[in-house]
Formats: sequence, structure tokens, C-alpha cells
Amino acid sequence: MFEDDLETTCGCVVGGAGLAGMGFLFNALKGGTLAEIARKGLIVVDASDHPGTGTLGQYRITANSVGDVFIDCLRDPALREVFEPLEYSPAYWRIRGQAQSAPPLSDVGQLMTEASKLLLDHIVRVYGVKVWHCTTITEVVCEEDGFGVRLETGGCRRLIHCRTLVLNLGGRQDPLHLLHSLAEQGLSLPASMNIQCSDLLLRMNAVQLRETFAPVLASGRRITVVGGSHSAFSMLENLADALEFAGLQEVTLIHRSQIRLFYESAEEAQAADYAFDPQADVCPLSGRINRSGGLRYRALDIGREALKSGRIGKTGVRVQLLQTKDGQPGDHEKARVALAESGIVVQCTGYQPLLPLLSDSDGHPVHLCETKGGLDSDASGCPVDQSGRRLHGLHLFGMGAGLSADPQLGSEPSFDGRIYGVWQFHHDASRAVIEAVLDRLHHKVSSADLSREARVWQVNERFSVG
Repeated sequence: MFEDDLETTCGCVVGGAGLAGMGFLFNALKGGTLAEIARKGLIVVDASDHPGTGTLGQYRITANSVGDVFIDCLRDPALREVFEPLEYSPAYWRIRGQAQSAPPLSDVGQLMTEASKLLLDHIVRVYGVKVWHCTTITEVVCEEDGFGVRLETGGCRRLIHCRTLVLNLGGRQDPLHLLHSLAEQGLSLPASMNIQCSDLLLRMNAVQLRETFAPVLASGRRITVVGGSHSAFSMLENLADALEFAGLQEVTLIHRSQIRLFYESAEEAQAADYAFDPQADVCPLSGRINRSGGLRYRALDIGREALKSGRIGKTGVRVQLLQTKDGQPGDHEKARVALAESGIVVQCTGYQPLLPLLSDSDGHPVHLCETKGGLDSDASGCPVDQSGRRLHGLHLFGMGAGLSADPQLGSEPSFDGRIYGVWQFHHDASRAVIEAVLDRLHHKVSSADLSREARVWQVNERFSVG
């Protein structure tokens, strides 16, 4: 799998072959740029023994896109021969059969896994790309003209020097992030509170959910979900379906801002009696309502029913909606009481990126700046560190990192989060990354460039002290 040397050099490392990393490779192949990147040396590193699988297929919820959106990721003349075997895939035909409805993520995950394996086999065979599986990235060192990527595999340590690093290792839900978010809203949790992350719960079947929540149901204490996104409303439905006949009568949902619903047009929203801001909530390019931040498909159905009747889907389980910012009078106090009376609090407040240790060439830690919903980065996913330096050549755009909405591609002005999604990873998000990677691989950094960047960094460090 490796060269004999413990160190090697290449132009680009793709760290993580999940949805975002594979989106970069898919888009580079169909755009005709993969051969050029591979000529500079391209290594794909993944901790799994089967790179390209990711975790998408483990979630027991529906997608927030219709099936044709996922088929569109594979629909390109440059990919036709590569994906010809998918004609014999049951997952492919199940997704095709739900072209205009939201399919289960288990089917989407299976389809993308099969497609990813075909693509990886192809680029290894045709372009000489190296794929290192069962390999963990333990540290990234920011060097003068690139990055040192330290790896571990089978108890052996390796080092890759590269000019560009596309780093998407997945996301994580940190309970400390929930505590900080609640504190910003003037809320807190008892120190002994049982905090459960939705990322884990959404992978459980009904039996597993009943086992997890049995103690709190027996105690009669509340179950409270914190968040207002697709995952929060999917969590409500899964809990109601699994626990109603185990005694669950009500769930509390605490959300910071207004629950936003997606509609294809203002006319459709008005027909549904949905109130929206005609300036802030409408995408100026598409005319869609809450195009980026609204609940879609199954989550939309659950959210709409919750707002209308206070019930979760077609179950008899009630939901109490409490908005902590600009909500109904008394909502904030009710939220404080609900949290204090809860036996379990479910965190549905987004993801932070899974990152290896980041350091500079002197061994000092490097911390990336965060913003709402992800990392503070530019259009190509280059992040900013704690001293204000843009880490050119490092690109993160997957789960927990994300990219801000591009006004040229359209979004509602009220949306200030980060954009995620399989289609985005395979199209707009990775396109900007590919362009930046190619530009850097073509551009030889001069000593003057390095000295100028170092001076800027030193100035930022002096002004950031205190």
C-alpha cells in the first residue's frame, strides 16, 4: 500500500473519503481536472477499510432532497462508463423509483457507497491515484509551502508532505457546544443531565430507542429536544413512533429562532397560510421560500403538523414548541423549567468538524475559527486560524465545516448558517475547491510570498494579544 520510505511527497491529499471527499473526486473526474491533479500526485487517505462508504446509510430517516437530486450526482457523460454497473444495483433503482419524493437515507447511502467504489477503482486504474485505507490522520503541520500530514496505519507512522490538503473527516456533536449555546440564551442544564446526541440516536431502531429511553419514561421526567433543523424534527418523529406505546405522551422542543418551512414559491406558501418575510425569506434567484434554511419533505410535514396542532405526525404524542429568541411571552421561562425537569436532553444543534491535531512548524497548536454552523472559511473552504491567518491550501467543506451560501447561486437573505448536502458536495462546494487546488498546484510560491505571509501572520498575532 505504501512506498518503502516513511515519508513521501505529493501535490494533493484528500483526507477522508466520505461524502465531501468523494464529492471532490466525482466533480474533478466529470470536470476533466482529475488527470491534472493526479499528475501532481494524488493520495486519498481514509480510516475505513472500505473508503467511500461514509455514515450516511446508517441514519434511519428520510433525505431532505428528492431521489433525482442524488441521481443527478451520477448523471454526467464523463461518468457513464464508470457507473454502468449501477444498472444492476437495487439501490439505484429504488432511488430512481423515488425520483420526485424523499428516499430513505439508507438507500442513498447504499447508492453512494456503490458509486464511490466504482469511482475509486477507476481513478486508481486509469490515473494512478493512490488510496490508503485503514489509515488515520493524526496531525497536520502547517509548513512553509504546504502541509505535513502525519498518519498511522497498522501501528506504523508515516508522513506525507503536500501542497494542498482537502480535509473532510466528518462531523461530531460536542455536548459542550450545546452547553455554550444554551448559555448564550441564558439557559443551563443540571450538571448531572443525561445529554444524548441526535447523531447516535438517529441511527437507532425502535427497540434500541426504547431501551435508551426506558429509564426516563419510567421516571416520568421530560424528554427535551434542542434544535430546529431537519434532524430535530426527524428526531421527534422517531421518538414518537418508537415510544408512544411505551408511554411517551409529550416531547418538548426548544429552538432559538423561528421554525422555517420550505416552499417552492410564494404562491405555494400563501396557499398553505405560511407567513414569511417577502424580502428576507425569499431567494432572489429562484423565488423559493427559505431555500437554504427551511424544513423539507418529511421534516416539513412533521414541522407543519407540529406548528398547526401541537402533535408529532400522525401519532398521539404532543410536542411543546418553545422559542427562546423573540418567541411567545413566557417561552423562555418555560424552556428553563423544561430543561430543569428533563431526564434526557437530545442535542440537535448541528455539528463541529472532526479534526486531527493542527500545529505550526514550531509545534504550536493551530485553532480554526468557527462561525454559525461551521468554520469561518472562504468560498473554497480555506479556514482562518486564531490569529487571523488564512490557511491557503487547506480546504474543508464537509460536515461540521460547511460553506456560506453563495449569493450568485441563490439563497434567502435571512439564512446565515452553512450549506451542507450531497448535491452541494458534488457540485458547487467542490467546484470552488477544485479551482483553488489547481491554482495552487500551478503556482510556485516564492520566498517573497512566504515572507509576506509570515509578516502578516506576525502582525495579526501582535494585534490579537489581549
